[in-house]
Amino acid sequence: MEVLGPINTKTARPESTDTVEHYLEHVYLPYCKTLKPSTHAGYTYLFKMLKPHLGHYRLRDFGAVEGERLLNDFANEKQRAHTTLKNMKGFLSGAFRYAVRTGTIKFNPMRETMLPKNGKPMETEDPYTLKEIRSMAKVLGQPAKAAVLVAAFTGMRMSEIRGLRWDDYEGDVIHVRRAVWRTHVGETKTPGSAKEIPVIPQLAEALEEFRPISPGPYIFTGKTGKPLILANVATRDIRPKIAGWHGWHGFRHGIATTLYDLRVPDKVIQEIMRHSDVAVTMKHYVKTNKKQSKAAMKKLSKAFERTGKRTGNRTH
Repeated sequence: MEVLGPINTKTARPESTDTVEHYLEHVYLPYCKTLKPSTHAGYTYLFKMLKPHLGHYRLRDFGAVEGERLLNDFANEKQRAHTTLKNMKGFLSGAFRYAVRTGTIKFNPMRETMLPKNGKPMETEDPYTLKEIRSMAKVLGQPAKAAVLVAAFTGMRMSEIRGLRWDDYEGDVIHVRRAVWRTHVGETKTPGSAKEIPVIPQLAEALEEFRPISPGPYIFTGKTGKPLILANVATRDIRPKIAGWHGWHGFRHGIATTLYDLRVPDKVIQEIMRHSDVAVTMKHYVKTNKKQSKAAMKKLSKAFERTGKRTGNRTH
């Protein structure tokens, strides 16, 4: 009766005897195919890295202690980037959250775990300056020149640039409506990313110059008629000419940083970047440098001097 009781009362969860490895590979990852293709591919990659560390952990025995031990084993194999560790915890948390929702287990063990402390700091791409963008535009041919200017003056993600069609461009605005990852045409990263971005005159001029070269329907179309692979454009057309090239995402950091330097309000920068939270914009996309820090301290010094002039008590 003790064995049959839970089964008869339907409180047993036979799936909980499954190993974590089997559950991730044969239950959770197949479910993730319903998500964006890029998300499924990312989770599959994380699972392959984690698989050697999963051992014989079973769902029913996997708690916060085991979760933290697993993350530490993964981190100690070799030095991992902080973002990799964070993504791995997110992957596992999502998997156990799905297990809770489907009645396989009762609680998510990853909620109480801490990230290992030995992760490398997050690497970020340096923002391109306006001077660098102008220099690129002078030496690049098409379609690299047009793609660089779209990235530089809109802050769009690479997948969104690939998804741009000519009917998304209305002269004074660009409507961000879709994203292309590999060969998959789908929605933008988040619903809030699907917005319009004002077009400055310099970008409008560049797009009108480019239009006869690439009649569409996509603004950046490959020889097959499908969206152009911008990574290939960078390898073939940009890197040989631009010594300081460090990736497309640097333009997204660049526009946020430049707008901040121009004293554009934080909320306006957030709107252009299409982030859901202004804190994300300011923490991860607006970059400062030593020159700006020195200038700020000079302002502080001058402000202090002005107080001495007002009171007649200068301090040296």
